[in-house]
Parts: sequence; C-alpha cells; structure tokens
Amino acid sequence: MNTKITRCLARTLLIVLFFAFENFFSQYNGAVGINTSSPNTNSVLDIVSGNSNKGILIPRLTETQRNAIVINSANDDGLTVYNTTEDCLNYWSLADNEWKSVCGQIGKSVFTIDCSNTKAVGSYVKGKELTTSNYLSVTVNVTKIGNYTIMGTTTNGYNFYGTGVFLNTGIQTIQIPGQGTPAAIQTDTIQLSANGVDVTCTPPVTITVLSPAATYTMSCGKAIVNGVYKVGTPLTASNTITLPVNVTSLGSYTITTNTVDGISFSGSGTFTATGNQNITLQGTGTPTSTSVKTITITSDSQGGVSTTCTVSVVVVIPIKRLLAVGTSENVYGYNFAGIAASGRMISTASNFGTTATSVVKAEGFTRINGGNSPSIAQLQGWLSGSSPVDIMVIGYSWAPSDAEADIIADYLVKGGVVLAFSESNAGMQRLFRYVFNDNTITTGGVNAAGALYRLPVINDEVINGPFGDARGKTWGEDASATTYASGIPSSEIDIYSTDSDLSQASPGGTAGRVTAFKHKTLNFIWIGDGGFNSNCGASDTICPFEVNGSNLPVVKTSYGRGGDALDQDVYNSIISANAFAWAIKQAEFNGINTQ
Repeated sequence: MNTKITRCLARTLLIVLFFAFENFFSQYNGAVGINTSSPNTNSVLDIVSGNSNKGILIPRLTETQRNAIVINSANDDGLTVYNTTEDCLNYWSLADNEWKSVCGQIGKSVFTIDCSNTKAVGSYVKGKELTTSNYLSVTVNVTKIGNYTIMGTTTNGYNFYGTGVFLNTGIQTIQIPGQGTPAAIQTDTIQLSANGVDVTCTPPVTITVLSPAATYTMSCGKAIVNGVYKVGTPLTASNTITLPVNVTSLGSYTITTNTVDGISFSGSGTFTATGNQNITLQGTGTPTSTSVKTITITSDSQGGVSTTCTVSVVVVIPIKRLLAVGTSENVYGYNFAGIAASGRMISTASNFGTTATSVVKAEGFTRINGGNSPSIAQLQGWLSGSSPVDIMVIGYSWAPSDAEADIIADYLVKGGVVLAFSESNAGMQRLFRYVFNDNTITTGGVNAAGALYRLPVINDEVINGPFGDARGKTWGEDASATTYASGIPSSEIDIYSTDSDLSQASPGGTAGRVTAFKHKTLNFIWIGDGGFNSNCGASDTICPFEVNGSNLPVVKTSYGRGGDALDQDVYNSIISANAFAWAIKQAEFNGINTQ
C-alpha cells in the first residue's frame, strides 16, 4: 500500500515539475530554449533574459590560457572563448588555423610606447585653441596588428586622442591629434594611455604652455641656415635656422615654415626682453631632392607687422665625374687632376664639400686624368658612352682635332659641361666652328705674358659667385700670348673679356675680338689662356692663379707686364672656382646625366 502511494506521489511531482519549468526550458524540433517556450527554430539554444537585464557568460580565459588549449582541428572549428587580455570574443578558425577576434576584422593590437621618442609637436599658447599642427608624435613597437587607441591627457584644458589600425608589426611613428584650449601658462605633464592601459614615462612627456604672442619683426635677409642637408638623410639637431628678430612687445613666439621637398623648420618660446636678438628654428624631415629650397617663414607676431619672409636652403649635390685634359697636373696645374694648386682647390672640402662651412655644398669630384693626348676612342667613351662624365675641363696644351671637336660639340648639345682654358688657336677654332655651326669663325694670338683683361660688370654667377665678386676686376695672362676669337655671334654668348690689354698705357683692342665667354644656352665656358690656372710663385707675368694655405682661391696681387704703376690684382683662381661651382650646378640640374 505504501509503495503504491509513493509511486503516485512521484509521478505527480514529476508532472508538476515539468509544467513548472516549461517556461524556462523547452525543446521543439531540436531547439532548446531558456526562459522561452518558443525558441528560435533555427537555433539549437535560444536564451532569453526574462527582464531584459541579464546576459550570458562564456568561458573567460587570458590569451596565454587560450593559447594553451590543445586544438582538435576536426572538431574545434568555431570553438569560442572570451579573451580577457584582448577584452574580446575569440573563436578558432579551421580555415585559417588560428584564433580570430570578433572585435573588428583583426582585433585589438598589442604594442608598447617608446617614451624617449615621443614628443609634442606644435606651439601651445594660453587661450589659443589647438589646431591640426598640434599633435603628439608617438613611436610605438607593434607586436600584434590590430586596432589601437592612444590618449594623452592634461589638467590644463587640452588633450590628445587618436584611434586607428596597425597593419604592420615593428617600430613605427604615428600622430595623435590634439584638441582643446590651454587654460594656464605652465608646464604640463602628459598622461599617456595605450588601449586603456596607463603608460608611465620616465622622464615624462611635457608641454610648455606659452603666454600670448609678442609683437616682433623678422629679418630673413640676415638669417643663417646651419648644418648640412643631403638627399635621403634625416635632419638632425645641427640643421637649424638662426633668425634675427626685433621685439617691440613681450610675449611668446611661434614660428613655423612650410614643408618643401620633405623638410620644414619651427621654433617657439617666450621673449624676455625687447630689441634685437636671435632665435633658433629647428629643422625636421628628410630632403627628397637636391634643388635649392625656398622656405617661407611665418610668425604669429601681433600688432599688424609683416609675418612672413623667405630663406633658401641648399642641399648637397652628389659627387660628379670630372674629365681633366691637359698637362702638368702636379706642377703648374693646367690639368686639374693632380696635386698642383688648381687640383687642390677643387678637392678641398672647405671649398667643395659636405661640411657645414663648405663654400659649395657638394660631394666633390671623381677625377679622371685624360692626359694631354687622349685617343678618339677614349674621348668617345668618356663623352659619348653609356655613362658620360658630368664635366670636362680643358687646359694647356691639348688641342682638339676636327673629330675630337665634333665629339665635344655633341657632348655639349646633350647637356655636357665644358670648361675650356685653352690658347690653342687651331684647336679652339675647330671647336668653335662645330659649337656655333659657323665656318667663318677665326682665332689668333694677341698680347703677351702678363696681359690684363677687364671682366664685365654683369649679374653672372661665374663673375660674381660663391668664391668672390670679380665684377669690374681683371684676369691675367700666363707666360704667352692670349687666344682671341672673331666672328662668334654675340647674341649667343655672354662676353667676359675682349683683347684690350689693361697692362699697357694704351690698352688698344680690336672690335669683335673675344678672349673669354660663356655660352647662353650650352654649358660651355672658354677662356683664351691655357695657363689661366697656372701657379708657380711671385712673378707678375706668369702663374696668375693663387690659393692661400687652406687652398681657398685668392687674388694674386700686383700682376701685369706694364710696370708697377699699371699692375693690378688678378682674379683667375676666383673665376675658376666660381666656374666650377657653376659647372656642378649645371651638371646636377641641366646636365647630360640629369634625371
């Protein structure tokens, strides 16, 4: 009897429990529902929050714990966990054979911030709202690609916030934009966070908030560009502009430039005194070309004064291949390939080099000594081959034949640069007839050793160049007669000198005769003296080329054949140095190898 009653109660209890839990757990056609009697027919499990205020928790694992799971490729496709390291759901992808994140396509990145290479860019002024020029430059080392969020906060009314995606691992630099308006003049410490985790920097990243702008004027004409600038080489602390200013009312200053071919300059601070003073603008970036950069400087000066001006930044010109033809490269120096004064002048880094004080910023020359009797085949290789030289310089006593003159003329037409210091009447006549395509041009000899020729007063970078101003000065003939040319069309040349000899009381001269010129369209300079660059001592009628102990070109004093009363200082070495500076520039920007 008791057994029957017990069985009846058990059946009744099971029936009650079934109906009591019917609303919480039911299954229809293979679908299981929790808190629903009608689970989604396309789901295996349909969970409903009764009061719409609860969720579900799946296994929570750190990334290390997740990675410790031994995956069964055949059965674990779609295995899901919550990655607490990444703060995101992860699932195992059989197709890619790796864990995938559902936080975007690639999940949250993993990276560290390099505090030593993190800095604030731009100027920060009390009451002045931040612009796009205000940002944090942050260097990071990314070990896992993905999304990132970086913040930099202050307690002074402005902050930094940036978000994005790292697509590559490794070291990289990003910009985190600023926003807000600095409220007080002070030095602020930036509190950094990376993907929500605070980053402690020692020393901290700081920003100095300046007072409102002062009133001042800039003197760009007296600005000095410091340092060496080379294509592909990032600017360093030595690349600056020293800018004179005149301050009329105190306050802060913020001076910036535009970016030209990859480089720019900026500077900020506070003036503590009025009057004339210098400030320093720091350069940044990497030059992308050898062209001279015209940089526009812009100030935040108040008071209606001019706020812009320009300076030029010169970039080092790469090394040039120089063919030197002639003799006596190690004694008199007609040929520039040796250790005589002429060769030393062009190979000295303070003249043509990459130092901050080099007169011409260039890597110099690879010199090829063509000797005094190069063959036709050699000339063709040097001037017409697959890799022609950039510059050719001719000195005493080489005289080109018709075939050689034709090769040189063709080289000039293609952009080659030729500096011809030659008194070979026949050789120069051949060359001129090919260059100017005129068989009526003639040459001859005039005057004698120690003759003096007046240089023109013209705006010309050979007559007035980086090594000195020779306008209205003289050059001196070495040891023999000077070659003149007649019949050269004056419309095609800038005449540097005629045959009038200033060493004589009556200089004389014949109309139409030219003893030195520069071609207006071809890269060609000729001076009718093969010994123009000869150096040998103190004589006043030979060796008019002079350099000092540092191989800097200087004038040779009291030169001439007409007696002390008519002697003059001669500028041969200065003209030659300026001519080489011009030749380097032409070879780089308008030469046979110009890209």
